[in-house]
Amino acid sequence: MPSFASTRKFLCAYGRAMAQPVIPVVWLVTSIFGIVASPFGTEHFPLTGRVAFWPITIGLGVLAGGLLRVVVRDCWGLRSFWPEAPLIAVLATLGLTPLFLALARAVAGPEQHVPSTPAMTGYIFIMSIITSTLRHAVAATWPGTAAAMVPPPDPAQPDPALSVPALAAAAPPARDAAARLMARLSPELRAPLIRLQMRDHYVEVFTEAGSETVLLRMADAICAAEGVAGLQVHRSHWVARQAIRGVMRAQGKVSLALQDGTQVPVSRGNAPAVLALGLQEMSPQAETGAQAPQAMVAR
Repeated sequence: MPSFASTRKFLCAYGRAMAQPVIPVVWLVTSIFGIVASPFGTEHFPLTGRVAFWPITIGLGVLAGGLLRVVVRDCWGLRSFWPEAPLIAVLATLGLTPLFLALARAVAGPEQHVPSTPAMTGYIFIMSIITSTLRHAVAATWPGTAAAMVPPPDPAQPDPALSVPALAAAAPPARDAAARLMARLSPELRAPLIRLQMRDHYVEVFTEAGSETVLLRMADAICAAEGVAGLQVHRSHWVARQAIRGVMRAQGKVSLALQDGTQVPVSRGNAPAVLALGLQEMSPQAETGAQAPQAMVAR
């Protein structure tokens, strides 16, 4: 029986897949195209039948496709075009063919010009393969997707992400760095890295494009972020140097203000190293816009 954490992770991944702004646009455009062009034998349907058939089938296809992508990619770990695309196409064909045939028979009208079962099976399989091909082609144009070719770091070398001097170094562009970590994220979230946060056995990766939870130890996530200057400021938090706006101190506690508006706590043991960086000191009021940031701390 799946655990609550795995169920929540699955639902979050599916929610992100369905929350892309392009999805309703694609649904609307392809629905209008289906109604007007009437491909795959639907030219025999009455107009009211086409108006019902295409928006419903395309909507079901989008929902099912997103669900199958999450299962195949996140649950089964199959992210390359082969075998991901054919497997999704087979599963979509098996699940959607009976539904689409039933809907076609319901809206075809008295003449009952309905595609045969083999024809409907072929249509669904081909459209699924085309969709997966386009999705992989778009993902391949996103910088940093060749992460699988990056060899693991030499364990004999110290991890620059854990050392204070690395924070002072200029970080390379985040889309070129942290390639191994970016490869674990959905293509639309591969953007400059902001921070990492440990949540039980998972790590939530925050980038400028959003966040995603991955099944990874915190130490392994930091190692996979190699190339991005940063510092683990707390047992559960790692931050990228370029994302830090300033440091705040209140009631003896130290925290960092980040560019995405979040505040990350700094543990007592890491506070001296963080304060020694000479970051801009900010008051809590400054973070809310009530007061301008204070002068740079000279240390």
